[in-house]
Amino acid sequence: MTAIVYVSNAGSSRQYAEMLSEKTGFPVYSFKESGKVPEDAEVIFIGWIMAGTVQGLKEAAEKFTLKAVCPVGMMKGEKQDAELKAKNAIEVPMFPLMGNFHVENLTGMYKMMMNMMLKMMKSKLKENDVPDGQKALDALEKGVDMVSEENLNDILAWLEENE
Repeated sequence: MTAIVYVSNAGSSRQYAEMLSEKTGFPVYSFKESGKVPEDAEVIFIGWIMAGTVQGLKEAAEKFTLKAVCPVGMMKGEKQDAELKAKNAIEVPMFPLMGNFHVENLTGMYKMMMNMMLKMMKSKLKENDVPDGQKALDALEKGVDMVSEENLNDILAWLEENE
């Protein structure tokens, strides 16, 4: 049996977990509900990235048999994916997903840290000519929405081949 377990801060991981559940019929649980996950379940874990760490992954790996990991963040690419996999000791198939970002959706310490980072970015942009720096700053200040069902195509194809 396969189940989906997620950890979400601003909602993107939850959205992907629910979309994946709709497409596959697998039950979905927040990590807080993980006691409800059947003991024999293989878990697809979906978690958000902060500072290169997939939040909740370590705990999920200790508690469940992982089938795949879907880290949700703002960047993906061969180099970033390899670094993420290495830093988080991911030994199962990994399917990075692009998430949403809106400062106002963050809570507590994360919101405070991001506001500090935005101030630092603004001052650095004034001091230096950073290619695409203003675009990145605008996306962080105004928010960006990148959650999409299309982003699940890789994991859905893999599941179809491996189920």
